[in-house]
Amino acid sequence: MAAPARPPIRYEWRVSRKKLTYILRPALPRRAIAWFPQFPNLATIERFRRLHDPRATVLPAHLMLVFPFHSRLTLDQLAAHAQKVLRNWPGFPVIMHGPWSARNEFIGLATQVGADAVIEIHDRLYRGPLAEHLRPEFDYEPHITLAQSAEPDRYHALSAAACPITRDSFRDVLRTVSIIRDDGDDTWQQERDVHLSW
Repeated sequence: MAAPARPPIRYEWRVSRKKLTYILRPALPRRAIAWFPQFPNLATIERFRRLHDPRATVLPAHLMLVFPFHSRLTLDQLAAHAQKVLRNWPGFPVIMHGPWSARNEFIGLATQVGADAVIEIHDRLYRGPLAEHLRPEFDYEPHITLAQSAEPDRYHALSAAACPITRDSFRDVLRTVSIIRDDGDDTWQQERDVHLSW
């Protein structure tokens, strides 16, 4: 007589799950480097920006040299890098005049005199510790943004409205740039000034 069939052996694998603990760390600081010109006729720009540039209440008129980025670099490290780039660079005149635009959305004031020097400073600042933040797909054109609108009809109207400003000339000497920091909610403060060699 045959032995009764044994029920199949069932193997049960128990995988213990380790409890994952997430440590909340503060977001990396968001900084940028900008020049805040003091044109004698700066009020003309600011009046127009208050009406047409959403960032007018966040930052005064500025020319961005290093665009906003998140980084573990401390303020001292970033300032040391900027000082290394600028310490042997004498202050130089900048004249802004004429229209600038980008992506049928941004309208601004172009740089006519001093543009090559500003571009060179921008390129050098993006070397070393800031190299990873450079976006080579965009050509850098030194400018001050006057207005922004993603709506085609409004964009053309703003371009026409900006003409009286872009026909004027705005002159200053670039001697100091500022490291600025976003404290959250796009609220910026100037953290430290870095001086050219004067």
